[in-house]
Amino acid sequence: MASLSDEEVQQLLRTVEMFEAITESQPDDYQSWEILKEAYSKLGRRDESLAASKKLAKSHVHLGQISQAILEYEGILQEYPNDAEVLQGLKELEAKTSQLAANRQPSGAPSLREDSKPTPLAPALAAGTAAPPSSPPRPPTHEDGNKALIDALIAEKLLTPQSVEPVMKRLAANPVNSGENPTPAVLPQMLIDDQLVKLDDLLTVLVDRSALPYIPLSTYDVDRDAVCLLPREICFEKCLVPFDLISRSVLIATSNPFDTAARSQAEVMLAYNVFWYVASAEEVQAALRRAHGLDSKHPAGARTSSSPTKS
Repeated sequence: MASLSDEEVQQLLRTVEMFEAITESQPDDYQSWEILKEAYSKLGRRDESLAASKKLAKSHVHLGQISQAILEYEGILQEYPNDAEVLQGLKELEAKTSQLAANRQPSGAPSLREDSKPTPLAPALAAGTAAPPSSPPRPPTHEDGNKALIDALIAEKLLTPQSVEPVMKRLAANPVNSGENPTPAVLPQMLIDDQLVKLDDLLTVLVDRSALPYIPLSTYDVDRDAVCLLPREICFEKCLVPFDLISRSVLIATSNPFDTAARSQAEVMLAYNVFWYVASAEEVQAALRRAHGLDSKHPAGARTSSSPTKS
């Protein structure tokens, strides 16, 4: 275990406690298993780190992320080359991938090389349909995050198009304030404030439909260094907040996980692995205000810690 300060040890212990609770209720949350594995390793808890790594691999398997599971198992074997459970799991996965490749391969076609195998981002290939060789790659498209949120709530019968129209008009007329009080109006909080949807119902839809875990930011020891990794204006406008750094990973909470454009923008700006979580808009904004010293009740003084140097 690397030399850690008492403050760093205490923060890691709090991280372990938080994410153990998350994985207990959401056993296939691979992001949290990744964080737990890293935290256990930093604390020198090798057995627990190994167990978390195995759980991480199994969660990848359950989610159909076979290549990630294989990589995780292979990483374990570098340190534990004779682990029978891992060897068996790897053998089963390699057999499964070989069978999948054989099933997908068109008759008479040459065998698939590793760099030409279908990926989850190529559904046409995954279904066995070859893409036109001359088709240029298309840039990713992003659906409007607010529209996607509204559509999800309407689909769950929590809203009607008519009830949300006044909110959308007010939102469009409310410019982002970048002055001393930069907190702009954001759709998730406006829906709560107007009593159009209950917070618990909103969070349930966000978590279920995004498949991201929920993080209770009000009880989390937010790292101010992490918060400041992204420009303040972007964080307030998109209602997202980086709330912790663990090794080469940054954890970000968002109030609207359907805003894929905002998520992509944040990921491009960060030289870290990014793990996403869902939080209420109120808690995201409160964390931002505390970290930036904008709340007189909560002056700047959130936890600071040594952050890894960006590459």
